[in-house]
Amino acid sequence: MKNFFALLLIFIIVECSVSNAQVFEKKAVHAGESLNDYAYFLFPSFYDATVKFKVGGKLTSKMNFNMFICQMQFIDAHGDTLNLSKPEEIDSIYINNYIFFYNPSVGYYEIYPGKDLLRLAVSRRVTYNAVKIGALGIPSHTGTGIQSYTELVDKSTGTKELTMNEDVDVTKETTYYVLNGSGQMTMASKSNILKMFEKDKKTVEAFIKSNKISFSKDADLQKLLDFCTSIPASAH
Repeated sequence: MKNFFALLLIFIIVECSVSNAQVFEKKAVHAGESLNDYAYFLFPSFYDATVKFKVGGKLTSKMNFNMFICQMQFIDAHGDTLNLSKPEEIDSIYINNYIFFYNPSVGYYEIYPGKDLLRLAVSRRVTYNAVKIGALGIPSHTGTGIQSYTELVDKSTGTKELTMNEDVDVTKETTYYVLNGSGQMTMASKSNILKMFEKDKKTVEAFIKSNKISFSKDADLQKLLDFCTSIPASAH
């Protein structure tokens, strides 16, 4: 489909009233601890990835997506794990059959492998809030306004070891979407998916019930989309 992925970040329908397609995870990182100690990755190892730039050209490297800090990371020539710099200059990243895009106001969008007709997409963003221990040992946010990973980076020493000098609450927001062939993303809620398959609503509802589909788990959503797109009579 021509310009399929070029349209991806243009047409986004965000329905804030729908919460079951969103997952919030919070982790407290204490002073003296490193963010690296909590790192975990989307893929079991670093895979060959192709990075395409908006101005043209591309590069290849071993990459993986750090799920804790929501950053794309690569292994440099010295074997160090580093963040991909200047993601706003990137058009797309192809890794292990997944496709990643970057939006400066949101972060990375991740497109799961599948048919172009209907695919699972996810946005992952993380915020950081410094915490102060007040009276009676009760924690409270200091209001220092730490909102992004880049604000925590010491540019003089790089990003390999980010040790906190104060307690920080790290909150990750994961939102699931259904991406159609025109590049439009709709939040992956039960009501939205049933609207997409209105003619097969009863069949889809029965599948959701019998398989106990969770709309906040990617594996369940992928299973549901695979089922929906396999229904011959469905009008996608």
